[in-house]
Amino acid sequence: MRKNPWKTLSSKVVYKNDFITVTEDKVIRPDGKKGIYGFVKIPRTIGIVALDNEKSIYLCRQYRYIFQDESWEIPRGFVDKNESPLKAAERELGEEAGLTAKKFTFISSLRLSIGIMDEECKVYLAQELSKIKDFSVQKEEIEKVRKISFQEVLSMIKKGIIVDGLTVGAVLMLKEYLNGKISIYG
Repeated sequence: MRKNPWKTLSSKVVYKNDFITVTEDKVIRPDGKKGIYGFVKIPRTIGIVALDNEKSIYLCRQYRYIFQDESWEIPRGFVDKNESPLKAAERELGEEAGLTAKKFTFISSLRLSIGIMDEECKVYLAQELSKIKDFSVQKEEIEKVRKISFQEVLSMIKKGIIVDGLTVGAVLMLKEYLNGKISIYG
Protein backbone atom coordinates (compact mmCIF):
# COMPACT_ATOMS: atom_id res chain seq x y z
CA MET A 1 0.00 0.00 0.00
CA ARG A 2 1.24 3.46 -0.92
CA LYS A 3 2.08 5.93 1.85
CA ASN A 4 -0.73 8.45 2.43
CA PRO A 5 0.24 11.70 0.63
CA TRP A 6 -2.37 13.69 2.63
CA LYS A 7 -1.74 15.09 6.12
CA THR A 8 -4.70 15.55 8.45
CA LEU A 9 -4.39 18.63 10.68
CA SER A 10 -7.77 18.35 12.43
CA SER A 11 -11.10 16.59 12.07
CA LYS A 12 -14.61 17.54 13.17
CA VAL A 13 -18.07 16.06 12.78
CA VAL A 14 -20.34 18.69 11.23
CA TYR A 15 -23.54 16.61 11.09
CA LYS A 16 -24.70 13.24 12.38
CA ASN A 17 -27.87 11.14 12.40
CA ASP A 18 -28.60 7.40 12.62
CA PHE A 19 -27.60 6.83 8.99
CA ILE A 20 -24.75 9.21 8.17
CA THR A 21 -21.93 11.19 9.74
CA VAL A 22 -20.54 14.14 7.82
CA THR A 23 -16.94 14.95 8.71
CA GLU A 24 -14.74 17.84 7.65
CA ASP A 25 -10.99 17.53 7.93
CA LYS A 26 -8.46 20.34 7.65
CA VAL A 27 -5.65 18.88 5.57
CA ILE A 28 -2.42 19.49 3.76
CA ARG A 29 -3.04 18.14 0.25
CA PRO A 30 -0.49 16.14 -1.74
CA ASP A 31 0.51 19.36 -3.53
CA GLY A 32 1.50 20.89 -0.15
CA LYS A 33 -1.39 23.37 0.01
CA LYS A 34 -3.80 23.60 2.94
CA GLY A 35 -7.41 22.72 2.32
CA ILE A 36 -10.48 20.92 3.61
CA TYR A 37 -11.76 17.46 2.81
CA GLY A 38 -15.40 16.69 3.57
CA PHE A 39 -16.72 13.16 3.54
CA VAL A 40 -19.63 11.00 4.65
CA LYS A 41 -19.38 7.91 6.84
CA ILE A 42 -22.20 5.39 6.84
CA PRO A 43 -22.86 2.06 8.57
CA ARG A 44 -21.83 -1.15 6.82
CA THR A 45 -24.03 -2.12 3.84
CA ILE A 46 -24.87 -5.20 1.80
CA GLY A 47 -26.41 -5.89 -1.60
CA ILE A 48 -27.94 -9.10 -2.93
CA VAL A 49 -28.15 -10.39 -6.50
CA ALA A 50 -31.05 -12.87 -6.27
CA LEU A 51 -30.62 -15.23 -9.24
CA ASP A 52 -33.15 -17.98 -9.87
CA ASN A 53 -32.79 -21.25 -11.80
CA GLU A 54 -34.07 -19.57 -14.99
CA LYS A 55 -31.21 -16.98 -14.83
CA SER A 56 -33.57 -14.18 -13.83
CA ILE A 57 -32.74 -11.51 -11.27
CA TYR A 58 -35.13 -9.93 -8.79
CA LEU A 59 -35.01 -6.13 -8.80
CA CYS A 60 -36.76 -3.63 -6.57
CA ARG A 61 -38.13 -0.34 -7.84
CA GLN A 62 -37.67 2.50 -5.38
CA TYR A 63 -38.29 6.20 -5.51
CA ARG A 64 -35.04 7.94 -4.66
CA TYR A 65 -35.72 11.28 -3.03
CA ILE A 66 -32.32 12.82 -3.76
CA PHE A 67 -32.78 12.42 -7.54
CA GLN A 68 -36.59 12.83 -7.51
CA ASP A 69 -36.80 9.72 -9.68
CA GLU A 70 -37.40 6.00 -9.45
CA SER A 71 -34.60 3.48 -9.64
CA TRP A 72 -34.38 -0.26 -10.35
CA GLU A 73 -31.98 -1.84 -7.85
CA ILE A 74 -30.90 -5.11 -6.32
CA PRO A 75 -32.13 -5.62 -2.73
CA ARG A 76 -29.78 -3.82 -0.33
CA GLY A 77 -29.56 -2.40 3.14
CA PHE A 78 -27.61 -1.59 6.25
CA VAL A 79 -25.98 -4.17 8.48
CA ASP A 80 -27.49 -3.79 11.94
CA LYS A 81 -25.28 -3.47 15.00
CA ASN A 82 -23.95 -6.89 16.09
CA GLU A 83 -25.22 -8.46 12.84
CA SER A 84 -23.00 -10.21 10.31
CA PRO A 85 -23.13 -9.06 6.68
CA LEU A 86 -24.47 -12.49 5.68
CA LYS A 87 -27.32 -12.29 8.22
CA ALA A 88 -28.11 -8.78 6.96
CA ALA A 89 -28.23 -10.12 3.39
CA GLU A 90 -30.64 -12.88 4.43
CA ARG A 91 -32.84 -10.35 6.29
CA GLU A 92 -32.86 -7.71 3.53
CA LEU A 93 -33.65 -10.26 0.82
CA GLY A 94 -36.78 -11.19 2.78
CA GLU A 95 -37.76 -7.63 3.70
CA GLU A 96 -37.26 -6.07 0.27
CA ALA A 97 -37.90 -8.86 -2.24
CA GLY A 98 -39.98 -11.36 -0.26
CA LEU A 99 -37.48 -14.14 -0.88
CA THR A 100 -35.39 -16.62 1.03
CA ALA A 101 -32.34 -18.39 -0.37
CA LYS A 102 -30.74 -21.69 0.54
CA LYS A 103 -27.39 -20.59 -0.87
CA PHE A 104 -25.51 -17.30 -0.40
CA THR A 105 -22.12 -16.70 -1.98
CA PHE A 106 -19.98 -13.64 -1.30
CA ILE A 107 -19.18 -11.96 -4.65
CA SER A 108 -17.13 -8.91 -3.79
CA SER A 109 -16.93 -5.65 -1.90
CA LEU A 110 -17.71 -2.55 -3.93
CA ARG A 111 -16.78 1.01 -2.95
CA LEU A 112 -19.62 3.05 -4.32
CA SER A 113 -18.74 6.73 -4.06
CA ILE A 114 -15.06 6.47 -3.33
CA GLY A 115 -14.23 10.19 -3.28
CA ILE A 116 -16.79 11.40 -0.76
CA MET A 117 -18.19 8.40 1.12
CA ASP A 118 -16.67 5.44 2.97
CA GLU A 119 -19.39 2.99 1.91
CA GLU A 120 -17.92 -0.42 1.11
CA CYS A 121 -20.83 -2.68 0.26
CA LYS A 122 -20.49 -6.45 0.54
CA VAL A 123 -22.34 -8.09 -2.35
CA TYR A 124 -23.83 -11.58 -2.18
CA LEU A 125 -25.23 -13.92 -4.80
CA ALA A 126 -28.43 -15.56 -3.52
CA GLN A 127 -29.55 -18.83 -5.18
CA GLU A 128 -32.07 -21.62 -4.64
CA LEU A 129 -34.76 -19.03 -4.00
CA SER A 130 -38.20 -19.42 -2.45
CA LYS A 131 -40.95 -16.84 -2.13
CA ILE A 132 -42.12 -15.84 1.34
CA LYS A 133 -45.80 -16.63 1.75
CA ASP A 134 -48.02 -13.57 2.29
CA PHE A 135 -45.20 -11.14 1.46
CA SER A 136 -46.24 -7.57 0.76
CA VAL A 137 -43.93 -4.84 -0.47
CA GLN A 138 -42.79 -2.27 2.15
CA LYS A 139 -44.48 0.72 0.52
CA GLU A 140 -42.42 3.23 2.51
CA GLU A 141 -39.31 1.83 0.85
CA ILE A 142 -40.00 -0.43 -2.16
CA GLU A 143 -42.62 0.31 -4.82
CA LYS A 144 -42.43 -2.95 -6.74
CA VAL A 145 -40.42 -6.18 -6.98
CA ARG A 146 -39.96 -7.67 -10.42
CA LYS A 147 -38.30 -10.82 -11.76
CA ILE A 148 -36.34 -9.87 -14.89
CA SER A 149 -34.25 -12.10 -17.15
CA PHE A 150 -30.52 -11.66 -16.77
CA GLN A 151 -30.23 -10.58 -20.43
CA GLU A 152 -32.94 -7.95 -19.98
CA VAL A 153 -31.18 -6.61 -16.87
CA LEU A 154 -27.98 -6.27 -18.93
CA SER A 155 -30.00 -4.49 -21.63
CA MET A 156 -31.49 -2.13 -19.02
CA ILE A 157 -27.95 -1.28 -17.89
CA LYS A 158 -26.82 -0.63 -21.49
CA LYS A 159 -29.88 1.58 -22.16
CA GLY A 160 -29.31 3.63 -18.99
CA ILE A 161 -32.52 2.42 -17.34
CA ILE A 162 -30.54 0.91 -14.47
CA VAL A 163 -28.04 3.53 -13.27
CA ASP A 164 -27.56 2.59 -9.61
CA GLY A 165 -23.83 1.99 -9.14
CA LEU A 166 -24.23 -0.95 -6.76
CA THR A 167 -26.66 -2.74 -9.07
CA VAL A 168 -24.55 -2.11 -12.18
CA GLY A 169 -21.35 -3.24 -10.44
CA ALA A 170 -22.91 -6.34 -8.89
CA VAL A 171 -24.61 -7.45 -12.12
CA LEU A 172 -21.46 -6.96 -14.18
CA MET A 173 -19.40 -8.90 -11.62
CA LEU A 174 -22.01 -11.68 -11.80
CA LYS A 175 -21.86 -11.65 -15.63
CA GLU A 176 -18.09 -12.18 -15.53
CA TYR A 177 -18.52 -14.97 -12.98
CA LEU A 178 -21.20 -16.72 -15.06
CA ASN A 179 -18.97 -16.44 -18.14
CA GLY A 180 -16.14 -18.08 -16.20
CA LYS A 181 -13.92 -15.00 -16.42
CA ILE A 182 -13.66 -14.48 -12.66
CA SER A 183 -14.08 -16.67 -9.65
CA ILE A 184 -16.17 -15.54 -6.77
CA TYR A 185 -14.08 -15.31 -3.66
CA GLY A 186 -14.98 -15.11 -0.03
